Amino acid sequence: MRRLLVAGVLAVTLSGCVITPGVPAPSDTQGRVEQDGARQDDARQGKGDLEVEAGVLKGRVVGTDGKPIQGAEIVADNQLLYDSNLVVSTDADGLYRVDTDVAATFHVTASKKIDFNGKTYLVELAPEDDTSFAGPTGAVRNFTWKLTGEKPDDLGHYGSSVLFYLDSVDPQNSEVYLEDENVEVTLTPEGPLADGSQGSTITRKAIRTPDGSGLVDVPLGRYRISANYQGRPLQVGLRNSGQYAAELVADFTQHISSVYWIELELKL
Repeated sequence: MRRLLVAGVLAVTLSGCVITPGVPAPSDTQGRVEQDGARQDDARQGKGDLEVEAGVLKGRVVGTDGKPIQGAEIVADNQLLYDSNLVVSTDADGLYRVDTDVAATFHVTASKKIDFNGKTYLVELAPEDDTSFAGPTGAVRNFTWKLTGEKPDDLGHYGSSVLFYLDSVDPQNSEVYLEDENVEVTLTPEGPLADGSQGSTITRKAIRTPDGSGLVDVPLGRYRISANYQGRPLQVGLRNSGQYAAELVADFTQHISSVYWIELELKL
């Protein structure tokens, strides 16, 4: 124990606490309550980690800017019983929780519907941890909206695809077979991307994919599109439209579930 003068008042320090005459000393309970409150505030503000709680699934969902996403749908897939999923939505702070205290293993996914340029899109959200967990153990599963990047387990990309069908005929030489890999596509954003951020022009050589030739993992947005074949300008048209131009503006359309494509036809 030692004594010190605090603002002209004699005070006593005991076990790291300053006790001033006439001022109540904080209790251990009060300190714990304040700490717990601070942890909850930090969790709601996206600071620090949520703690695992037995029999409870919980987590946080944030956007590409790190801000909370309200109304994201969280699905805890019961891997023991068919069609017995637990579904919950995030609150204004991007937080969610649901009881999982049953003898089952769960795998968690998250998605969010957004309105963009007059269309509604369903976007998959990226898990911080994609492993399954035992219901009674509980888990924390956080998610983030990503415009691009690979999905877990090689299940594709968070970005969308721009695919094309190339007319194989070269009007200057009918004996030359045109190769998809020689096509270069340029995408210039027309306005903000789906998350409200400013995109940048994308110019890439086409690749072959199981779905067709084109560009993959493109951020969701509206684009002005042009293309060339080894430097020679290509005519660009939407698939099955029968109309071509040096460039066009297009939105992504739904292929299946949360997979979106722009399909083009190209010719010299």
